[in-house]
Amino acid sequence: MEITTEAGHRLLAYISAATRRGATLTPEYLEAYAKSPFRRVQRRGSIVEMMDSFANFGGRTEYLETWTEYLSRVGWISVSDNSVKLTTLGHAILADLSAPKIETASDDSSEVILDPSDPFAYVKVIGALADIGEGLLVDPYFRFDQLQTVVEHTEIKRILTSKKIGAPAISQLALALAVFDESQRPEVRVASELHDRFAISTGEKVIAIGTSLNSVGRNLSIVVPLASVAGSAIRSSHEELWVKSQVLAPKIPPASKNSGS
Repeated sequence: MEITTEAGHRLLAYISAATRRGATLTPEYLEAYAKSPFRRVQRRGSIVEMMDSFANFGGRTEYLETWTEYLSRVGWISVSDNSVKLTTLGHAILADLSAPKIETASDDSSEVILDPSDPFAYVKVIGALADIGEGLLVDPYFRFDQLQTVVEHTEIKRILTSKKIGAPAISQLALALAVFDESQRPEVRVASELHDRFAISTGEKVIAIGTSLNSVGRNLSIVVPLASVAGSAIRSSHEELWVKSQVLAPKIPPASKNSGS
């Protein structure tokens, strides 16, 4: 059963991408993208044009509402001060639509290919993390610019990164943690040595992620649910590593001093 069409899925992802960095998306721009998300082309005298004319002979489909009206009516977006944003419900629907559709094979293993040409590759990884629930994300190259997405779109409570990102990036991550309220803020620890990437639930589910979050969409990668034996070994080793790793405390920037005249 489909929740919405491919066009609806594309629009939710577009709204999320446009507003995630603080940009303002107006209803006019949303409708323009919905009408023609890619460059317009015109084919003259082609068989496609003749088929379109024949198809419209019996009447043209007319929609009774715009995409903005539809998405507002179902509660997936809100429009305020001429700005479109996803609602909490809209984020939930987008996460579900973008979650990897895993088909279990006969040997109880499965893989999801995340192709660089897929515009939803990053969204699919976030959807897979959302399915983990209040778990542990292991990513040796996790940086501050992935933190907001993880906090807003998943329930991940612990993040294990590594010293590979360098001291400046670790400091930036500490500053980013201070932006969030304590109830929202995941606990972050920094390991001396870390190699692979996993998402480990509080239950039995463990998934391996083929590349760091900052490389999804640039490199071919996979999301692989691990079998119980492998998952248990990964869970045990990374829980031990978590205990040994350095806690990264939120760093509140010093208040700027007003210079006297």
